[in-house]
Amino acid sequence: MLKLSDMAKVGRNVRQDDWQELGKATQGAVVDAIDNGQGDEAKALALYTIPEGKALHDLFCDWLWDLFTNIAERHGEEELYQTLRQTQGGWMMKRTWRGFLNLSVEERVYLSAEIMRAHRCGPDQDGGLAVTDEGDHYSIGMDPCGSGGRMRRGDVVDGTPSRQGPPYNFGATREAYDWSWGQAGVPYYCLHCAMNEILPMEWGGHPLWVTGYDADPQKPCSWKFYKRAEDIPEEYYRRVGRQKPGPGEGKY
Repeated sequence: MLKLSDMAKVGRNVRQDDWQELGKATQGAVVDAIDNGQGDEAKALALYTIPEGKALHDLFCDWLWDLFTNIAERHGEEELYQTLRQTQGGWMMKRTWRGFLNLSVEERVYLSAEIMRAHRCGPDQDGGLAVTDEGDHYSIGMDPCGSGGRMRRGDVVDGTPSRQGPPYNFGATREAYDWSWGQAGVPYYCLHCAMNEILPMEWGGHPLWVTGYDADPQKPCSWKFYKRAEDIPEEYYRRVGRQKPGPGEGKY
């Protein structure tokens, strides 16, 4: 029998089912509750899928920033840059780049919004986004994003502080680099978003999207998807040490 019950030691509801039910996927339990006409139970289980996935998601984000800090402090920031290039430039970002070439800009936005909803964006960490048509581009606004933004601000849901202070003390760039948008003080974790722009520029001339990063952690971040590659402002190329391709150049 499914039992979504308060676990006082962790301060929230946790499934405390009979053993034979405990391994059942919560999504399947939601469907079963709907099929059985148990509307209140279905709603409770649907909402439970948010905190159910939070701990592991957040742990791996925190861990990555900690790992990046250790690489930079022990081996230098250049080594961190090379690590990001080697890992993102292989199967991960190359797969995204090739797949996105086959999609319209609108389809790229739909798929990216799905990814960022799963990334637990928004003040309630439930995947809430602000998706808008800005004329020459679409914007996916994250206030905050579910990883860098949450860690920079501190986790209001868990009541834990910014990862840039104690007890975490995760690091940020000590100098301004092309791969930190020409800024010092960019959290090591957030550098992967700059690499998400740089690598597609190298492969196809233009970025698939550009990141609206702000040094103030209390301000939202965004991803901007330009409807025409030629309309991407030149500043987005200059800030990562690249030149904007001329008309007709590039793969987009």
